Amino acid sequence: MDEDTRPIEETETLGQRIRRIRQDRGMSLAKVVRDDFSRAFLNQVEMGKTRPSIRLLRVIAERLGTEVEYLLEGHEAGVDRELAVEKGRVLLLQGEPRRALLALKPALDTYDWPTGCDARICQAQALIALGRKDQADAILAHEQQEMELHNDRHRLERLKAIEQGRQFRYQGDAVKVHLQLADRAQRAGQSHDELEHYRAARVLLEAAP
Repeated sequence: MDEDTRPIEETETLGQRIRRIRQDRGMSLAKVVRDDFSRAFLNQVEMGKTRPSIRLLRVIAERLGTEVEYLLEGHEAGVDRELAVEKGRVLLLQGEPRRALLALKPALDTYDWPTGCDARICQAQALIALGRKDQADAILAHEQQEMELHNDRHRLERLKAIEQGRQFRYQGDAVKVHLQLADRAQRAGQSHDELEHYRAARVLLEAAP
């Protein structure tokens, strides 16, 4: 269960919230800290014996795939960022990369997983379309690390297609594809993606003649 669906105790502290999300993600202390700070420091944070700077809190939030605001206050992220991602994706598919970049702005700085990753991947696609491949390559390299950390094969497939200069496409009946992806997301514990694909399948079924 992720931080968007799990009931939050009003008394949950910053450290307790970090530990809960880390454990829910199945991540060790070492996987969160990497080379940026020590495991002992993060353990002290989780125990409430010290408080990280905003800079380190941003690093921790990014590694955990959540928001600094959520770590500090326990507030769920709004839908505005998800809306920005979908608008950007649609505009890009319609051949309007400049407008896509503008639409994506509200979501580009978030590290909420997978919304932030999806936004930056779409940003990279738009930059490639505008002939700014060097900028796009730097974004893709960073997001690939995050996808591997989350063991997200679907997004890695999408990233590979972008790197090869081709448009990522699903093959087969659209409804069946969405249901297959929903099943894959459910098995991977990715409730955000599961909801997205069930919703898309439902819309396609309702729109079918």
